[in-house]
Amino acid sequence: MTTFDLLIRNAVIPRDGTDNPEPRTIAIRAGRIAAIAGPDEDLGGATQTVDAEGRWVIPGAIDTHTHIGQLAPEYNHLPGLSEADNYTYETRAAIAGGCTTALNYAPFGQGSVVEAYQSGVAAATAQSRMNVLFHGYVMNDKQLAELPDAVAAGMRTFKMFMPYRGAEACALGGIGSLDHAQLRLAFQAIAELGCQALVHAEDGDIVAHCTAEETRAGMPDLESYERGRPVEAEGDASWTALYLAERAGCRVSIVHVSSLEAMRARRALGYPAASLESCPHYMLLHTGLPIGAAGKVAPPLRGPELADQITRAVLAGEIDFFGSDHNVWPAEAKPNLIDGRAGLPGVGLLLPLLVTHLVFEHGLSMSRLVALTSTNAADKFGLTGKGRVAVGADADLVVLDTGRRTIRAQDLHSAVDYSPYEGMELRAWPHATVLGGRLVYAGGAFVADDVRGEILNHRYSTAG
Repeated sequence: MTTFDLLIRNAVIPRDGTDNPEPRTIAIRAGRIAAIAGPDEDLGGATQTVDAEGRWVIPGAIDTHTHIGQLAPEYNHLPGLSEADNYTYETRAAIAGGCTTALNYAPFGQGSVVEAYQSGVAAATAQSRMNVLFHGYVMNDKQLAELPDAVAAGMRTFKMFMPYRGAEACALGGIGSLDHAQLRLAFQAIAELGCQALVHAEDGDIVAHCTAEETRAGMPDLESYERGRPVEAEGDASWTALYLAERAGCRVSIVHVSSLEAMRARRALGYPAASLESCPHYMLLHTGLPIGAAGKVAPPLRGPELADQITRAVLAGEIDFFGSDHNVWPAEAKPNLIDGRAGLPGVGLLLPLLVTHLVFEHGLSMSRLVALTSTNAADKFGLTGKGRVAVGADADLVVLDTGRRTIRAQDLHSAVDYSPYEGMELRAWPHATVLGGRLVYAGGAFVADDVRGEILNHRYSTAG
């Protein structure tokens, strides 16, 4: 008798305080975990069975920061870099990397954020192999006034920028920053609507001054680029944003934290509704590597000592969740550090890199790894049912393989033709990925490529 849609046998599920939990059987029905049983319990039959063979089985990663669909027209002719196919490529890359949910930004622009969101939803609905929750944004007074309509449309999180001005903003497709007065009003409006704010915290005055100096000197290397966006810029902006958010009673996240400054600010202010997001590249990449413009990102990569300090801060519990800040610029978009586009690819490596670096190299428990890659984000952003291996939870799961594997861009399924992590060694990667109860990736192949993810905005709660 067939009782379930899918059984995952011999699954090792991370548990707090248990170094070697016994294998379990996970039974899935109608997209959810229906039962978890011991090895000697008979749950009956299933349409499909996967033997995890004693491997870890964890919740699919929730990448809190992606830019899938944020495209540049000059690259539309390249495979995977047009509106018609970008979600196809990048969400396949995510699924192969064990990421089942992306918190993705609606395409940036100075126009209507509702219209941008609707265009993103249309593209994702047609193509996305993973779940997507769309973040909105506020870049100008018109978008600030549009906030009630944006909330009615389904958005509950809104990003604000602080550093981008003038030529740099134009080069990024018209991204605009708010001044402090606008930022204060935006926090108040977002709080009144019961929503959350996300802040790119770099002070625009400091960045403009320092970048101009480094540009005049030719900006020859990543150390020069980093001096153009020093930690003081992140610190100044983080203190301002957290203070104004606290005054407004607004839930806030400082995103892509690259230094210790935002951590210092949060500790000093003690604001419980503030959270911090970082990215793997701030621990694993640094200005001493010979990757040149391929490493251009904002905030910038820091020196090797600070990268090590970020790792120690993560281990100490200073970071709440991780995003890849995945951008889809090809290698030709990065000719040099002055003219190249900022942003790195990484959605397909988020989970493997974090497991490798934090668990295998620094001894973090697998249960804490799960909190950083899925549970904390699910709780913060109200994604009820996600982020846990538990009865009643959504069956978005990853069976982890272990060993040694070298990163090669050509293996990552992305439209992006390079990886800043090229040549690094992984100690873990997905053996299988389950999305909404369906086995979609196994043994290096997409076994159910017809499955589409869910647009999660309609399931969003204001918890967190």
